[in-house]
Amino acid sequence: MRVRFVSGAALAATLVLISGCGGSSSSDQTAKFKTSYASVVAHLENSSKAIATAIQQAASKSDAQIGTTFRDMATGWQSQLSQLETLKPPSKVAADLNTLTSAATRVESDLNAIVAAAGTHSKAAAEQATASVLADLIAVKSGAEILNQKVGIK
Repeated sequence: MRVRFVSGAALAATLVLISGCGGSSSSDQTAKFKTSYASVVAHLENSSKAIATAIQQAASKSDAQIGTTFRDMATGWQSQLSQLETLKPPSKVAADLNTLTSAATRVESDLNAIVAAAGTHSKAAAEQATASVLADLIAVKSGAEILNQKVGIK
């Protein structure tokens, strides 16, 4: 049995919501944070797009291929999440960074849940994990937009 994934309007909405970042500066601490943060967020943005594409293409893949793809994505996401967790934000954006980090942590869990679902050939688990990852990617995007605005990234 091939694992099925949530698609259609949810996927289209996610693809539309995942978009870019730019740059500008204020204080020294904010400028240092902003530079590091902008790099991490750009990587998360690219990974988000790749995840959405992989979900869209999953119906034509075997469970083994899905497992490998999403395992690799989970590993890459974890690396980016680790970078996000090491950032030293100015106090005015610390809570916003925590919110973003929390959403990014959920994405990692969702990716691992997709891997597990593919390994057990569980359609229901795959559908749930896919719905969760799409919702959590939107939460990452929302958190990044708030943080971008506060640190002056356009």
